Amino acid sequence: MKRYSEHHLEEQPSLACYLEDPVPALQTELDKLIDSKLIMIINTTPDKQGIVVVPFYIERFTERYKDIAVNPSLPFPSEADLPKGTPKEIITRENAADLIGRLLKHQDLNEKTLYGLMLPNNAPSILLPSTVSVVTFIEDAVGKIQNMLKKEEHHDYFLKKLTVSNPGREMIVKNFFNAFVDRPDHSLETLSQTTESFYLWNQLCFFIKQDYEKIKDYTQEDLSCLQAVYITEVGANYFKNEAAESAKKEGAIKALESLLLKPPYYFTFDEIIKFTDNKGLPLLGQYSEEELKEYLHKKTQDAPVQELPELLVFKTYDDTRYFIFKSKVLQLILRLCTDARVSVLEAIKNHWSEVLRQFDFLPEMKDQKAFESRLEKEIRIQSPILSALLHSSFLPLLSYDASGGDDTSKISLFVNGQLLPYSDILLMSRQELLNDAKIMLPFWYSMPVVSWIAKMLFRPPKSKRNKTQKTKAEKYREEEEAKRKEDETTAMLSQNATVSKKVAFREAARNAEQSFVPTSSTLNRELDSYEKIWNQRLGKETHNNLTEDVNSLIRDYIRKTLRTMKVESFTTERIHSLAESLMTAPGLQKIRERDALLMYIQLYMVKLVKNIPM
Repeated sequence: MKRYSEHHLEEQPSLACYLEDPVPALQTELDKLIDSKLIMIINTTPDKQGIVVVPFYIERFTERYKDIAVNPSLPFPSEADLPKGTPKEIITRENAADLIGRLLKHQDLNEKTLYGLMLPNNAPSILLPSTVSVVTFIEDAVGKIQNMLKKEEHHDYFLKKLTVSNPGREMIVKNFFNAFVDRPDHSLETLSQTTESFYLWNQLCFFIKQDYEKIKDYTQEDLSCLQAVYITEVGANYFKNEAAESAKKEGAIKALESLLLKPPYYFTFDEIIKFTDNKGLPLLGQYSEEELKEYLHKKTQDAPVQELPELLVFKTYDDTRYFIFKSKVLQLILRLCTDARVSVLEAIKNHWSEVLRQFDFLPEMKDQKAFESRLEKEIRIQSPILSALLHSSFLPLLSYDASGGDDTSKISLFVNGQLLPYSDILLMSRQELLNDAKIMLPFWYSMPVVSWIAKMLFRPPKSKRNKTQKTKAEKYREEEEAKRKEDETTAMLSQNATVSKKVAFREAARNAEQSFVPTSSTLNRELDSYEKIWNQRLGKETHNNLTEDVNSLIRDYIRKTLRTMKVESFTTERIHSLAESLMTAPGLQKIRERDALLMYIQLYMVKLVKNIPM
């Protein structure tokens, strides 16, 4: 290193650290490589040490697997293939079933690990470099079995054993066996997607293993075939368990849908979490809470163009969110209208009767507009769900679709784009209701002379009544006026609160900008820099189109998120979490420079929130 540094110092000034005492600098670099598991230091003699470069062996055995894919008769690499003197510590030994199951769920291909797969019955372990996909590994094992079964003596022998053990299913067995042997490119796909073949797979592996384990003097070919059977069994069991879990989850989702389609048809998320199947077992557990949220999100978002999604969401006045299937909305509204009509009618009739008993009247008794307003308020009190549905944003489109389809309720709730009057929806007449209220009064209230005398005797003039003697009708009008003023004040405060929230968000974005952007740079400069890294499309138009597509996706995502986000939660950690979630979007999966894209998304989110219009 010292001589090399002296000769190449002008070309590489960084080599200056090796000129005087190269040992500390060299040791520092070696420690970094050791920590990253790229090399090992071994004692070759009592006075000397050697460097073992792990990626060298990984690359060497990776080439072996490429050869096996072309020629299945080649054996799997084993510890015997390591050069003499190679330390055994470079091998990470693990149980084959555990390792294959873990790698099938998630595998990160790299040059850091050389696995040693331990097999049952003291079979020689197999070396598997971390650069080889475990799916490729299983395909190689399956290929070895196929190569063996293509030989005439093995083909007829194992086909006969499989047929004899499945009487009455000879044709099914023969089709499976021939498809497995003759179509190697589809064998693993069939194994991972078809549950019917699992039983035959296990039987075939069992028969092969049973015969080969009886052999006393193994040839290299015999050992290779036995290893392949062990690996294939592990893969088959994994796919079998995955298929069982998938079927269980699919059944739970179907049970969830059937429960959502049953009365009362509308459910909160907390209620959905507590759903149970027909055996009384909770559905949550058969699928995870994240999977449930993903299912609900998909059902409420995915829909054909110009159509509503299958599952709709609405809110009551206390901000409780409910889920309801589109096909059940109008059916539920009709049922709630029937139920609400009785309670609303009784409430208004009793109130009017009491007002009339005090020789007073209300505007809603004579004015239809005031009557409709009263009905709206009563519905909100007596049936909050009905009120929320009638005010939902999806009802106009849904009512229009249903009126022209074959829905059970072909009754349109809208005329010229406006919701029908509440009196029509509830089939309620103001005059009939007033007559019913009058019938509840004593008979002499209907006699003009008698009622006038009673009014003069029992009801003092307004000028002589103090505040404690006000009629219920006057109190009602005062309450309505106070409510109107309160609503105006609330609206004004809400507008001010909205402005204040935007200001707070902009301030939070500025604070986050300080964490993401170096002091020597600017937000726009950092955005341009990261954009050039992840967007390497050639051609100005293609480059700009991709950038605009990504920006549009970020804008839509942050717009939806800010509606429910609290200002204090808009932190750098939250921005990073939002960006990571957006990175999983299908439209961003093809972009290779993931780190640069992640940083760009975070910066662009900060820019959007920082520039929120007031």
